[in-house]
Amino acid sequence: MSNVRVTRPYRKRRQYSTEFKAQLVAESQNPEASVARIALDNDLNANLLRRWITESKQADQQPSPAFVPINLPAAVAPAVKNSNCIRIEMPQPSGPIVVEWPAEQTHQCALFLRTLLQ
Repeated sequence: MSNVRVTRPYRKRRQYSTEFKAQLVAESQNPEASVARIALDNDLNANLLRRWITESKQADQQPSPAFVPINLPAAVAPAVKNSNCIRIEMPQPSGPIVVEWPAEQTHQCALFLRTLLQ
């Protein structure tokens, strides 16, 4: 018994010029055009042509910058008016609520905050 092997010649992957790809992508942009028909007419797989279309769309889009530099004024610490004062800031969507209370009246400040936060 003899074993006969038939080997197929090595077929190289076809390479297409950018002009050819651009031409087929341009043809596929026609609303009445069928991507599958254009691919078959040019001996291509439709998935390959779809990949070229996707790559063409991605190449056309300009990436937006991730960061935009802006100049901010230097942060200035708020001046302390009275060191004998209790100051509480509560951020709110409409703006911060600021409560300033004399340090000598801590008990009344705590009572006020309890009623406010209930």
